[in-house]
Amino acid sequence: MAMSYVEQSLGANETVHATAHFPTARYVAGWLALGVGLTVGIIAFAEGYTLLAGAAVIAGAVALCWILYEPWTTEIAVTNLRLIYKRGFFQRRTNDLQLRAIEEVRLRQDFWGRLLNYGRIEFYGTGVAELQLPAINDPVAFQKAIQEALGADNDEASLPSEPPIPNSKVS
Repeated sequence: MAMSYVEQSLGANETVHATAHFPTARYVAGWLALGVGLTVGIIAFAEGYTLLAGAAVIAGAVALCWILYEPWTTEIAVTNLRLIYKRGFFQRRTNDLQLRAIEEVRLRQDFWGRLLNYGRIEFYGTGVAELQLPAINDPVAFQKAIQEALGADNDEASLPSEPPIPNSKVS
């Protein structure tokens, strides 16, 4: 099986802290659209409307692909060094945002997002234009993973790179 973009792009000392997933409602909507298309197709075929049956099945399949194209072709992950956001299948578009460049992380959840546990996360930073992720499942947990990775990155940055040299007394 092919490796994901996130797995391919990891550096030697880089580990994935968390990955984001699309809301379950989106998958339900896609498969429901296919189910409706198949149901209408079966009923139309039973009534002798073969052209309508074929069109309904094709419409259901197209709706499924249209609704689920973004979830199928998008990867979002936070590592110990960066945020990775990859989109697209035929044309790949990526945003790799170094954790040290992130100054602010905002969470956006409306009423339905709070109720169904999905939301958007926005990033602002030094030398970086605003980066807004699509709606994801459990955005609070993903935001927490980002904050923890940011904290770990800051802890590593504040540590000395080499151990201090002990004072030697010259006689």
